[in-house]
Amino acid sequence: MLPFHARGIRFLNPLQCLKRYPLASRSASIPLSLQCKVRFASSSNEPINASVFTIPNLLTMSRIACTPLIGYYIMMNELTPAMSLFAYSCVTDYLDGFIARKWKLKSVAGTILDPIADKLLMIVTTISLAFAPGPQIIPLSIAGIILGRDMLLGISALFIRFASMKKKYGKVTWNSYWDFFHFPSVEVKPTQVSKYNTFFQMIYLGYGVLLLIMGELTKKSDKEEEQTSDSGAHEILRQGFLWMGYLVGTTTCLSGASYVLSKSTLRFL
Repeated sequence: MLPFHARGIRFLNPLQCLKRYPLASRSASIPLSLQCKVRFASSSNEPINASVFTIPNLLTMSRIACTPLIGYYIMMNELTPAMSLFAYSCVTDYLDGFIARKWKLKSVAGTILDPIADKLLMIVTTISLAFAPGPQIIPLSIAGIILGRDMLLGISALFIRFASMKKKYGKVTWNSYWDFFHFPSVEVKPTQVSKYNTFFQMIYLGYGVLLLIMGELTKKSDKEEEQTSDSGAHEILRQGFLWMGYLVGTTTCLSGASYVLSKSTLRFL
């Protein structure tokens, strides 16, 4: 039965309904999925789009689809398509966030899909560049830092997800645990150090693919003078890549520490 005023029938809009009939007093009669939708929408001052198929989300999903192809092309030494897809992923990583902010297309799905796309790109590209049958251009120590940090954050996210759901909903099932869209429980805000780290990692991995392409071009040089010139430039780039790896290793460690020490990283919904 819909609520109405006593002086004539006039149906209340959703906001009036929530004010007159608080959700807490009616939680027993409302499905859990509906309760969490209302709470999530009202927990932020910014409008949240419930749709999955927005332009930013489609760009993010295209990045996810490109990621395994990038790893495959690197391992098969098909460097030009690998570099093209990696550049596309980096550009769309900026575009999806820009479009979402500019035209207010932020969505629940976007807050989940975007970090997943970033992590998949970093992990797959690092593995393909560091381990056989790939070119093994990234030192195992740097690869271990990058992958280890993401692994620790991923394991922590699983425990935080369970604890936050237990606190908010009281009961956690297998289906509700993995249903991030209907049962949101916590929002992770990336730290400033983490944003810089993601940027440096993208530069580093793209640098690695570009270095491989230049190495292939150097091998194909026919003239001895061009070989000498290209070899010298290639060696300088290799040294730059080595130092860039040290920088990325440092920022990755600092990024992991920032999540542990920061008090504003997690926001329980």
